[in-house]
Amino acid sequence: MRALLVIILFAVAWTTLPYKALAQFKVAAINSPFMPFLGLKTNFNQVRIDQGVIVRFPASASAPVTLGAQRQSVGPIKYKEKKIGKCLWVNRLGGSRPGPDRSLDLVTRDGILIRAYLGEGCLAREFYAGTYMERSYDGKLCVNRDLLHARTGAKCDIDKFRLLTPR
Repeated sequence: MRALLVIILFAVAWTTLPYKALAQFKVAAINSPFMPFLGLKTNFNQVRIDQGVIVRFPASASAPVTLGAQRQSVGPIKYKEKKIGKCLWVNRLGGSRPGPDRSLDLVTRDGILIRAYLGEGCLAREFYAGTYMERSYDGKLCVNRDLLHARTGAKCDIDKFRLLTPR
């Protein structure tokens, strides 16, 4: 009975499907009681699509002018640091420049200055030509999660963020 069923299936398949379509199917007899007599097996290939978005912060030439703090002094401006959160929205950032020691000053599009302290072994002077990063799934730049890449080839993580306000 099974042999007759197999012959009928092959005859129907042979007459209705082209030869190239039949070549993609492999017919195998399966002796498991829980599986059907004929198992149609196809070859599946895996395709992986990766998409990456690179966000670039150009090097800014000078310090931003914060709201209400337009100073025209000759000396350097002294800043007071305040704690802020552990993440920043990437689309609000507009530029970067090396800060003192192991810190990088990030400038927002609103003119707010934020200091990012870099991880161990990173030097701020490597970021003189600008900074870039891969956009994360949530659109934020976070402490101890994201890496900042210098155009010179350095990769650094961030230890903490501080908001800079003029004294």
